[in-house]
Amino acid sequence: MEYFLALMIVLLQFSGVWLRYLPFAKTVTVVQRRKLVQLAVSWGILAFAIYAAIMSMDDGEVLRFKLLVAFGWVPFFLISYYCIPRDFVQHLYVLGMQSLFAVLLHTISGFVVGAVLSADYGERMHMLAIISCYLVLFTLLIPLERRWFSTLVLAQRFFQFRHLGLYIALMPLMVLFAYALPWLDGQLYHSVPERVGRLALPIFFFLIFRLVFKAAHQMSEHMMEIGRNNMLAQQLYSLREYTRLTEERRQTLRVLRHDMRHYTRLLSALLDSGRIREAKELVEKQAAELERTTIREFCANDLINATLSIYHYHLGNLEIPLQQKISLPKEMSGMDTDVAIVLSNLLENALHASMKQPVINREVKVSAQYEGGRFVLSVANRFEEPLLLDRDGLPYNEEPGQGVGMISLRAFIRKYKAQCNFCQQDGWVTVTLNWHGED
Repeated sequence: MEYFLALMIVLLQFSGVWLRYLPFAKTVTVVQRRKLVQLAVSWGILAFAIYAAIMSMDDGEVLRFKLLVAFGWVPFFLISYYCIPRDFVQHLYVLGMQSLFAVLLHTISGFVVGAVLSADYGERMHMLAIISCYLVLFTLLIPLERRWFSTLVLAQRFFQFRHLGLYIALMPLMVLFAYALPWLDGQLYHSVPERVGRLALPIFFFLIFRLVFKAAHQMSEHMMEIGRNNMLAQQLYSLREYTRLTEERRQTLRVLRHDMRHYTRLLSALLDSGRIREAKELVEKQAAELERTTIREFCANDLINATLSIYHYHLGNLEIPLQQKISLPKEMSGMDTDVAIVLSNLLENALHASMKQPVINREVKVSAQYEGGRFVLSVANRFEEPLLLDRDGLPYNEEPGQGVGMISLRAFIRKYKAQCNFCQQDGWVTVTLNWHGED
């Protein structure tokens, strides 16, 4: 009988491994899945021998059985965490929800077996029947389990923030431990009120937590829509600003052309009278005026050049030095709009961050290079305060309404499978984007 119990407990743990795998199934590679299966099966064989030896001991049979069921998942959970490289907080959340679901099935199985099987059959037969009933229920509910656990992690965004993600992950575990620990005794069946409460609490928790996550998902979608609207607004702003700068230069040029006849007469008079120094000063003044009418060419691509021209103008008005090193192709296979938007957001962030620094510590550096089929874009600015990074390594602001600009950066990273790195060193914050493209 102990071998049957050990085998059933191992199968019970395998069901938990499968449920905890489902939320990550869409992003798990074939190699990771194969490794998970191999390690889980290998440990399952070893666990079978350990469980059989433990169940063969004398005294406290029910307590040993409960302890194996309650804590036998730990090695399997660690194997899943090792094979599926996701944030530990997400694994904790999935573990908590799977454990509550397991408690629900165990409670139902206890009701069924306690009502059907006579007490004369002994505790071992009851324990074996409970696990067998659990596995039957688990098998019958596979379509529902697949559907529910596959969408368990609805809003990945909420796990990217340290405090919020940890709070979400620990909620199911706290509910579980709050009323599961008293069950670890030598009694196989508790009173009916206790079992009813054990049955009701997971159901209520699932419903409430699911409702909360649905609302969170809707809020995430709303934030994405805001991000898309902001990107459109950014495009319109860039177009309007570039048009304004162009018109400003044209107006200045009109004035210069209007004053050209007066200028030539004055220059001629200065030369005729031998006032060479004053004539040179007049020429230099006129050259400076002409320089103001030109729009500086930073890049061969029109959209990127317009973006850099706008922020060169704004940073110059704020007396923030801008160093730039740009080498991008004129044609960028349709990605120039996305690059212009993400560059605009990064420069806007750099501008606001620079304004928080002392005047002598304000500076921005931009580099954009294309070589060998890869693009590398980096923006750096001075910033002394500690930078807050989420679990994806991207900066965030805990103040309400902040951080919307990062939505376009995340969208760019997903769309072009770009590698993004934020680092803070020696008073400089640098973001570097690296992605593949064709000129």
